[in-house]
Amino acid sequence: MSSTLVPQVSGTSARSSHKLQATLTVIFAVLTVALLVTASWAASETVLHSFNIKNGSVPQAGLIFDGSGNLYGTTSTGGTHGKGTVFQLTPQAGSHWTEKVLLSFHGGDGAIPFASLIFDASGNLYGTTMHGGRGGSCTGGCGTVFELSPKRVATGENTCCITSTITAPTATIPKSR
Repeated sequence: MSSTLVPQVSGTSARSSHKLQATLTVIFAVLTVALLVTASWAASETVLHSFNIKNGSVPQAGLIFDGSGNLYGTTSTGGTHGKGTVFQLTPQAGSHWTEKVLLSFHGGDGAIPFASLIFDASGNLYGTTMHGGRGGSCTGGCGTVFELSPKRVATGENTCCITSTITAPTATIPKSR
């Protein structure tokens, strides 16, 4: 005759042993599900565009999409004058993207864009720069708030309209209500 012995840990009851076992089972189940979800969501990276100083460098702010699926963003340096750019990436067939520099900052219109862009209802892009602009007591300018109009871009004019000069803006402009 064989008998099964269940070891008892000193100071614990069968009830607390079952509680511990149930807790460990739940933790194991959660970890297993997390592992399976992680494995099924494993991402692969695709580089959409590489900058080369001439078309901008050091992109630090977030990107935004327009209604056509184009991406817009800024680089804080590089471009024609080395003071940053506003760019557009347009999706092409075969997972390729085409870049177009919409604005290459030259200093008087701003320098070092550092925050994300926003669109208004008319399709104008707005953003800020940390330096550049006209006036102020900052070396190299105190920064700008700029507007980039799609009409201006369509005509090939590569300048923007400075709407205000402010001191060292570094945050995203909130959307109007």
